[in-house]
Amino acid sequence: MTTDEQRTPVRRSRRRWPKIIALTLGGALVASCGAGYLYLRHLDHNIQHAPLSAGNPPPPPGPTDSAGHSAMNILIIGTDSRAGLGGAYGDIDNTGIGNNDVNILLHVSPDRDSAVALSLPRDTLVDLPQCTDPKTGEVYRARTHRPLNEALGRGGPSCVSDTVESITHLKVDHFALVNFQGVKDITDAVGGVEVNLCRPIVDRESHLNLPAGRNTLTGEQGLEFVRTRMAVQDGSSLGRFTMQRAFLAALLKKVTSAGTLLDPTTAFPVIEAATKSITVDDGLAGTTKLVELGTQLKDVKPADVAFVQPLMRYTPDDPNPELRAKAAFVQPQADRLFGLILADQPLTGGSPGQGASPSASATSAVVQAADISPSPSPSASPSGTSSPGVSVHTGDEGGCVQGWTGSLDQ
Repeated sequence: MTTDEQRTPVRRSRRRWPKIIALTLGGALVASCGAGYLYLRHLDHNIQHAPLSAGNPPPPPGPTDSAGHSAMNILIIGTDSRAGLGGAYGDIDNTGIGNNDVNILLHVSPDRDSAVALSLPRDTLVDLPQCTDPKTGEVYRARTHRPLNEALGRGGPSCVSDTVESITHLKVDHFALVNFQGVKDITDAVGGVEVNLCRPIVDRESHLNLPAGRNTLTGEQGLEFVRTRMAVQDGSSLGRFTMQRAFLAALLKKVTSAGTLLDPTTAFPVIEAATKSITVDDGLAGTTKLVELGTQLKDVKPADVAFVQPLMRYTPDDPNPELRAKAAFVQPQADRLFGLILADQPLTGGSPGQGASPSASATSAVVQAADISPSPSPSASPSGTSSPGVSVHTGDEGGCVQGWTGSLDQ
């Protein structure tokens, strides 16, 4: 055999290696893409969704900025349903859709770099619009002077969306309904969230038992934390916002941190937990749509979020005895606050055009133009106009969460 004949097979073998490597890599890529596609389908299957509206026309959007962008309003709804919890957390008969126990409207500025988290307490007496249940077609007639948390049972989150629009005149662009299990799962998925307590909090009703100082909440503790009201502020549902804003700010800080979003071992469980436990409007029904929304909100940091609750009063003299433990907006201050948010005016005394972003250095500020007063204690005058100003809390405050004070003014 000649030397050339001996070398020929070797050259052919070498020429085949690039093909083998290419085929192997190509096959791995196809398999990876296929697995990714199947995982996205799995996540999409997790997500429940419903129409944005229950049949009522939305209010017009707010003003646009120089780039032609308007603000975006995302309604966060927390249901108190015990469905699927095996009788835990009491109220074992509440296994339907439940009540809208938490109603927080996140108003994101047109430039998407700041936001206002507006809390609308569950016991607020409002006028409920007519709603058509998108699942059953049942029509719920409009009702006046009823608790806000009845809206969810009148057509699901779509009716809550319509009700919030009718109250605030802010156009709701998206909603997300989260259940008890969702709060637990998401908290655990991010590795817990840290809160700082001024004093120990022990609440027999929610079972929360935490010492003073910094605490990293597990999923179970996170749920107890946002449900706690008996041992916070004046013990009413109005004071619960203190806990909710502290939890949401801590969760936002954890989710937006690079360690959470860039680590697949953390990011995937968070995405899995979120898609399994939320109901969103049809416009967000899909993992890629949720990711797109997250991309729009990526520049909103805890320091850029103002947490605010309208001026409230209690209703001990309501003609209906069943409603004497409820609350109502103090007007016209509440509507003026909604108007400031709609117009993207600053809530901390800045100049117009700065949007609704809070001052990073201010934990409380006065809105002179709105003539808004701090929330009163139960013994306060119903007018609630003795001292102007509204407390605006930022999402990165260094202070601690106050326990029982007997007053809503923190």
